[in-house]
Amino acid sequence: MKGLASFVFGVIACLQTVLAGGFKPFRFCQLGDIQIGFGLDGWQNDTYRMHLAAQQVNAQEFDFCIAVGDLTNDRFSYEIQAFQDTFPEFEPKIHLLPGNHDISNVATLKQFSVDYNVSDHGAFSQNGYRFIMLDSITLISNLTEFEGYTRAEWQWFETELQSAAVQGEEIIVAHHHLPFEFTEDEPDSYWTFPNRVRGKYLKLINKYNVHHILVGHRHETKNIYPTDNSFTIYVVAGTARFFDTNGFGINYFDVASSDSATGVSQEYVHLQGVTHMKRSLGLPNGCPDIFAH
Repeated sequence: MKGLASFVFGVIACLQTVLAGGFKPFRFCQLGDIQIGFGLDGWQNDTYRMHLAAQQVNAQEFDFCIAVGDLTNDRFSYEIQAFQDTFPEFEPKIHLLPGNHDISNVATLKQFSVDYNVSDHGAFSQNGYRFIMLDSITLISNLTEFEGYTRAEWQWFETELQSAAVQGEEIIVAHHHLPFEFTEDEPDSYWTFPNRVRGKYLKLINKYNVHHILVGHRHETKNIYPTDNSFTIYVVAGTARFFDTNGFGINYFDVASSDSATGVSQEYVHLQGVTHMKRSLGLPNGCPDIFAH
């Protein structure tokens, strides 16, 4: 019976590929700020919610996921250890990106790669799509010590975009900071790319027909659109703290065709296995309700 079920599943998958014109559909997810140590109910509960996220991801049979930065809050050794201990629970490949709480200078940039055994930026291809993952800390920095890293990353970014275009791949970009939150020409803010680099970034996004950008940082869950609606910025709060009413959760993506403008669908799904906690921790007015196990 198990063999028959596997055979039927294989036939269905094959038919889906044929119907999609030879394209093989795939699924992935976007994890927001895991940020162990930032939750209002303690780093242990942040770690527990990371564990719940792993269980939820594992049940979905994603091909991979992208975590868009801020893996811990203060880079304390116990926060990093908690992350390292929980991370192996994820079964699919999880691509890790840094956030502003992970990297603040060259020393922490180098330490990020040591702590998590990854580069701070990178790219990979999946079924005709190129995923370009940026370190937005160095990309948007004007710090003298980052100057060489910043220049090299912009060059690398443009090279990856050009390479994807030559290969005929659709492009999806991921990083920590929001390019903008309300309008393309809004003033600089803590959450967004500064204007001195935002225009350069958006020109590249438009030039290479990028339709999907994955970000974190804002601790809210929402989609943001430019004036011409040519792309979507997907913001997801993550599992440490949220500043809106959308709670903890994960973005699910289904890629059904080789046309990224129409073939990529997104669904926000709340973190499962948590119960709502009323304001029992003496939080000040204006703080969001939180979840705990």
